[in-house]
Amino acid sequence: MNLIGQQITLRHPTLDDTEAIAKYCADIEISKFTFIPHPYTLRDAVDFVTMCIDDLSSNSSLHCGIIHNATNELIGMIGLNSINLTHKRAELGYWVAKPFWGQGIMFEAIELITTYSLDTLDLARVFAYVRPDNIGSWKVLEKAGYEREGLLRNHFCVNEIMYDHYIYAKLKD
Repeated sequence: MNLIGQQITLRHPTLDDTEAIAKYCADIEISKFTFIPHPYTLRDAVDFVTMCIDDLSSNSSLHCGIIHNATNELIGMIGLNSINLTHKRAELGYWVAKPFWGQGIMFEAIELITTYSLDTLDLARVFAYVRPDNIGSWKVLEKAGYEREGLLRNHFCVNEIMYDHYIYAKLKD
């Protein structure tokens, strides 16, 4: 599967992508709002890509590398977790390397995978959890047509700290 946009292409990650994943996930800014551990190693990247390949065969998740068209380098990840075809829903998760923030890349990635989810996978709902202090993330979701449905208090625990999360969703028209 390749989803091609103006700046990026979404495709399944391969073991050839592990060095780029390790390089960009080593930035503590990436782990701040995600479940990506810090420090992050090449071994972590290999384990992650192996999990992505395994998940693809089970249809439980769909992980896509965000490939920068100009350089053909993986610069982030976006994917669907907890795909439920019976109830026609999936959870959206994503990150993009800090050097590419503010360039419209994540907006394009969200648009590509959301269109694929609603049209090709025939999902009725794609949703995302976002910490209230992750302003850039909830703004890009809103720009992509996602609506904030509410606040989930003490929804995720990371390093023994409980965090509130907004829930955003985009529904099939």
